[in-house]
Amino acid sequence: MLATTMISGALMAVAAAPAFAQDSGEAEVEDVVVTGSRIVRQDFEAISPVTTVSSETIELTQTLTVDSLLNTLPSVVAGNTRNSNNSGGESFATVDLRGLGPSRTLVLVNGERVPASSTTGVVDINTIPASLIDRVEVVTGGASAVYGSDALAGVINFVLKDDFEGAEISSTYGAAFDGFSPEFEINGLFGGSFANGRGNLTVYSSYYNREGTFQSELPYSRTSGAVLVASDGSYVVADSAAQWLDYVNNKGALGTLVSGGSGTPAWGTVYNSGANPFQNLSATVGATGNDNFMAGGYDTTCDGIANTTPYNSGNLSFNEAGELTPRAVAGACAVPDRSAGSSRYNFAPDNYLIIPAERFTITTIGTYDITDDIKLRTQVSYTNSWQQVQLAPTPATGLVVTLTPAMQSLISNRHPDLWAALQSRPNPLASFTMDRRMNEVGTRVGESENNALAILNTLTGSLWGDWDWSLTGSYGVNNYTDSGQHSTNKTALAQGLAGCQNPDGSPLAGQLPGCVPLDIFGAGTLNSTMVNFLDVPTFSTTEVEEKRIAGFVRGSVFELPAGPISTVFGFEWRESSADYRVDNEQRTGNIFGFNAVQNQKGSIDVKELYTEIAIPLLADLPFVNYLGLEGGYRYSDYSTIGGVDTYKVGLEYEPTDWLKIRTVYNSAVRAPSVFELFQNGDQGFENYIDPCDDAQNPSAQLLAFCSSQAGGYDFTGFTQNNGQTEAFAFGNPNLQPEDAETFTVGVVFQPSTFPMGQFRASLDYYDIEITNLIASFGSQYWISQCYDSLGADTAACARVTRNTLDGQVDFVNTSRGNVGYQKTKGYDLQIDWSIPLEDYTPLPGRLRINELFTYVDSLEIDGDEYAGTGFAGIGGVVFDVKSVLSVAYDISDWTFFTRWTYIGETDDIGFGPNYFDGSPEYLPESSYVDLTARWDVTDMLQVTANVGNVFDKLPPVTASGTLYGQGNIDGQVYRTFGRTFSVSAKARF
Repeated sequence: MLATTMISGALMAVAAAPAFAQDSGEAEVEDVVVTGSRIVRQDFEAISPVTTVSSETIELTQTLTVDSLLNTLPSVVAGNTRNSNNSGGESFATVDLRGLGPSRTLVLVNGERVPASSTTGVVDINTIPASLIDRVEVVTGGASAVYGSDALAGVINFVLKDDFEGAEISSTYGAAFDGFSPEFEINGLFGGSFANGRGNLTVYSSYYNREGTFQSELPYSRTSGAVLVASDGSYVVADSAAQWLDYVNNKGALGTLVSGGSGTPAWGTVYNSGANPFQNLSATVGATGNDNFMAGGYDTTCDGIANTTPYNSGNLSFNEAGELTPRAVAGACAVPDRSAGSSRYNFAPDNYLIIPAERFTITTIGTYDITDDIKLRTQVSYTNSWQQVQLAPTPATGLVVTLTPAMQSLISNRHPDLWAALQSRPNPLASFTMDRRMNEVGTRVGESENNALAILNTLTGSLWGDWDWSLTGSYGVNNYTDSGQHSTNKTALAQGLAGCQNPDGSPLAGQLPGCVPLDIFGAGTLNSTMVNFLDVPTFSTTEVEEKRIAGFVRGSVFELPAGPISTVFGFEWRESSADYRVDNEQRTGNIFGFNAVQNQKGSIDVKELYTEIAIPLLADLPFVNYLGLEGGYRYSDYSTIGGVDTYKVGLEYEPTDWLKIRTVYNSAVRAPSVFELFQNGDQGFENYIDPCDDAQNPSAQLLAFCSSQAGGYDFTGFTQNNGQTEAFAFGNPNLQPEDAETFTVGVVFQPSTFPMGQFRASLDYYDIEITNLIASFGSQYWISQCYDSLGADTAACARVTRNTLDGQVDFVNTSRGNVGYQKTKGYDLQIDWSIPLEDYTPLPGRLRINELFTYVDSLEIDGDEYAGTGFAGIGGVVFDVKSVLSVAYDISDWTFFTRWTYIGETDDIGFGPNYFDGSPEYLPESSYVDLTARWDVTDMLQVTANVGNVFDKLPPVTASGTLYGQGNIDGQVYRTFGRTFSVSAKARF
């Protein structure tokens, strides 16, 4: 896959439009049939904008994973990829058309729906082997009338190779020039006919392997957030306080400030208590924290000027030498490294930048002509995929150390400096609070494995005239297992920090087997016995099943002067179910660093009827070469949301045979997923403002109501203690579908004669608006609904639970609703030009030029604009300009390709102003050039070599730090490495 996102070869020319013939004679257009409608159309003649990626593109770009292939297209905003999943979440690759979310892009294989890969309903596109793909068809705009739910932003249809004759073995190897993340794939494709040519059996198998790369291996990712980008574009890692402060004192002379790290230190922080404070620490702890120290004081505002006197926060930290020092002042100037005296923790080195992966696939496709009019097609596919993620050791926060006799003995004997500090307090034996990294327990490692099985049987046949029919039955199942190692058990940690005792020295009730007093006070203090007590494995499984029966008949109903009226009548039934199971430790929230998650289970079935029609209104008239109308309608009856209607209306007008104007309006829907309907109380923490807080000036009537909700607690002068409350998220079985209105209008220019060669171009405008967006009603919503109504909204009040002892909000049960909207609009330009040079110049061969260009005019979500921005709460970079220019030169047995990818500048609004002059942080425009050469050595042997990112362009660093844990860059959009290479060979027999 290196040879994909980074290499991504050269030709999107043949990807975006029908390929031109490459012989030396008069070029012929090989129009590709596209199933953007059940009424078969052709690529540039389709009423909806369609981009077709050919198998030649996949070969020439050395693409080994489908996510890398699709993310090169300007219409795709990068979804989950190999560069985005290290910190967890759904551990597979998704595709996101127009930035509207992966769940709003419908994925098909051979025109049939692909079973979902999780309870959220999205599809892992990397279960589809790239080398088996014949072409990929990308349809812009809603298509629910044709394909059903989920096709709001568009449809991606993977058409696979079949009816293969012979044998083909191919292999590809690629890596960064520096050797990072080598990847290897070997494929076998075998096929032959039987029964005197009435049948064919094609068997495809593939093995793929990719090695991971750690963030510690590259300069711009090895420190979590602490990267300085010099004015010449080079990276300087701030790994010492002196270097960092030199940067600060010079007010940005080194370039962009990118700060970060974690506040949970490596070896522990002991927190002071205002009610029981440390006394005379300077006499007890002689060292001084150095993160922000400057002559004359501390710089807490990062302006290079000491603005406080020498400072002691009262909190204490352990350094790597085991010394107890005053914790340094928090602030943007704090250096996030592991050096002595640092209060920040660098979690980057343990994290993957590129996650390792392995995949095995076998697919069999059989076709058989039962009669001259009836054909059977059977496809069985099995994929086993594996990948690994890794995170830094657990950050354990809010740890309460109880000074039982066992812990008094441990601390006083092993850590006299800490014991002296504790004894300085007015209540020397009171418990105290700590934060610490569980370094000795180890880095947290997670492995995901998916076994995907898909079975598809289709009967097709002819009726009369041009009428034909199709009947399909399919079954698919994805079985995911996720396992984790080296997490920290909350209960074990709490018991161990009490010395496995009650304050009077008696054994704890419910004590876990192997309980041992824990020493977390300094570097390397947890021994193997303690680690074994804390270390807990995790495990979860997901099974997603889909059963489907569908069929249609199509043909011409009668002839008009302008041509036949074509129509389709079809039906579909499908049942989707998902079952997610987690172990008891995760379900009870007993794992530090992760919120509690619950089992989920549910099913959805739908029955559908649909029709399409294409009506030629006028043809072969002056200024009306063709005028046609197209329409479609689908009725869907869901077991969960009831009946919904979708439809489309389109018009195409050709004033001449070389110019076409096309427009289509779609009404589309997305039905809620199993997750959205049946989520079962997953834990989270959400910001809120308490209306009972004295600062909100509550009325006497409101205060009385507040008291009634907290068992009579007196709210006079009440103060909200915490800006966050615990929240438990539930699904909503009463959700309604998301609704989309999509509109496209465009022009296609395709002259039959052109000054040089063959030329096609299209320019399309798209406008997509999604309403009734399914989103969370958060804690604030339910609190406001309850208290603004003074209890009239009893359902909202039932979701908010207060503590009767202190009046604080204990937790809120949240839910989802149809509460938001998304909309986007923009322009797509597509050009394809093929020039047989020998016909116009002295040069031999053929030149092919292709341009794909997208301008995103707007991407708005609930009133906020995101086009041309990055890291603004919806994920990574949403570019507003992207261009892919490809040039191919075919001569004799050689093909040479080059591709130039351009991504426009974006504002990094996730971090806010980040320069000393207050200007906003931004990610600069990026350009990448790739080169490919392919040689047909003989009719049986072909070799290809690729150099990606020829000019060794490094990724821009983001001030937003570690997006998805990915080392200060957005590796989904930009090239993770500099220059890369790949080589491949293919043998045919």
